[in-house]
Amino acid sequence: MNAAAQVSAVWGAVALVLGLAALVLFRNQIGAAIDRWRGATFGKDKSVDLSGPSPQAQVEAQKEPHKESADLLPAPAPQSGLPALPPPNPLYAPLEEDLRRRVEAAFPGAQDTQLAWALRVAAQATVERNHEQTYRIIFGSQILALKEINIRGFITAAQAQEIYDMAAAAFPDLYATFPFKNWGGFLLDQGLVVIPEDPVTDESKVLLTPAGKDFLFFLTGRGLPENKGG
Repeated sequence: MNAAAQVSAVWGAVALVLGLAALVLFRNQIGAAIDRWRGATFGKDKSVDLSGPSPQAQVEAQKEPHKESADLLPAPAPQSGLPALPPPNPLYAPLEEDLRRRVEAAFPGAQDTQLAWALRVAAQATVERNHEQTYRIIFGSQILALKEINIRGFITAAQAQEIYDMAAAAFPDLYATFPFKNWGGFLLDQGLVVIPEDPVTDESKVLLTPAGKDFLFFLTGRGLPENKGG
């Protein structure tokens, strides 16, 4: 069996099991904005319900502190120094057994290779889950900013402010309690954009991160609407 066939044989089972595990271990890990821009000056129909909460609930969610995924992992087992085995689960057990069989058949005795592919799919499942959570609370104006950066290569902090100002003018009640520092801070905190320059000025470049680019691919791949309001 060639490498491509081996990967194909194991991929479905690995994705199913680790996707379930990711939903358990990493739920609620997308919070919202940390005030990273404090003190800076700025110028001018799908299988998963991703519609999100109400606009005001989106604002409050984006203001909540971000929780690192490492904080959500189970604590390591004491004394022995070895990680604790996951507890038995009647739902996962048959899937785990089938996964072991498939992985061993695809890569006989190659435990490092088996683990490498399992980790890759676990990482992909986690990223997918993060994108789903982000989409539920992101606003259309923030998606517009990401798309502008993707097209132009970067936008300045002043241009980001202009996008925010247009949204605030269109939705004055919503943005009355949602300042620019939270609007932009959410994109920074989720790792979708980065500003290499410190301190930040009007002309500081806002760049798209690999996570930001992948989020845009996620929207396209799922056929999700980008005009969400806000």
